[in-house]
Formats: sequence, structure tokens, C-alpha cells
Amino acid sequence: MTLSYQQEPWFALLQSRTQGTPRIQVARQLGISPAALSQVLNGSGEYGKGTASTQRIADRVVHTFGRYPCPHLTAEAGGEPQEVSAEQCRAFAHRPAPTGSPRDMQHWQACRQCPHKAASAPPVPNEPQPRKKSVPKQEAP
Repeated sequence: MTLSYQQEPWFALLQSRTQGTPRIQVARQLGISPAALSQVLNGSGEYGKGTASTQRIADRVVHTFGRYPCPHLTAEAGGEPQEVSAEQCRAFAHRPAPTGSPRDMQHWQACRQCPHKAASAPPVPNEPQPRKKSVPKQEAP
């Protein structure tokens, strides 16, 4: 049985990224749990039942592995659309200001106003939460 989300382009992109790569590594790149990744890929659990939304995972897949039209490179190419991978977008937009090349500095400055900058940001790992200490039950006298 094929689920509706398994027909979407982001799902094909996710499947291609998991071919030959450990799922735990892909899950880390996406900032999700390996269990959630497996459930989405296998169409099991709440995702298989249709009770869990895949929107958050779809957004992370597109923003981590997808491609973006780069406004700066498109303008440099005379208006012909130029696409960059999410990894390339992240490398330009989220690096320190380049001081060695005026062209790189212009590109970096253009990234500061780009609508894709926030979407291409690397996922922030969740902080581990310490477990609450259990208090032993006292027996009644």
C-alpha cells in the first residue's frame, strides 16, 4: 500500500539520500530521531495510519537536501535562473564574512537579505534533558 505522502517529491529526495547512507546519519542531518525517519520511510506507526503529519519532516528534507534558486547568482547570470543545493546555500549564507574576494563578499551580503537564509540554516540539535529522579515510595506504618 502506498501512502499519499510517498508520492511527493520530498519523499523521493529522502529515499535517494538514504540509499547507501546509514539512516541514523540522515536522521542526524535532518535533526529528527532515527525512529521517526524509519516510520516515515516504511509508512508505519502514526505516519502509516495517517494520524501524524509529515509536514515538519518534509520541510526539513527540502531545506537540508533540496535546491534553491539563488537570487544573487541569477542576477549575475543576467536573469537566467541559477539553482544551488541546500548545502551550497548553507555554505554561503552561514559562514563568516569573506574578506579575500570582493565577489564573495557581494554574494555573502546578498545572502543576508535572501529569503532562503533562514530555511537553509543547519538544524539545531536538541539539548539532552536530564531525567527526573524518582522518589522512592515510603511504605505506610
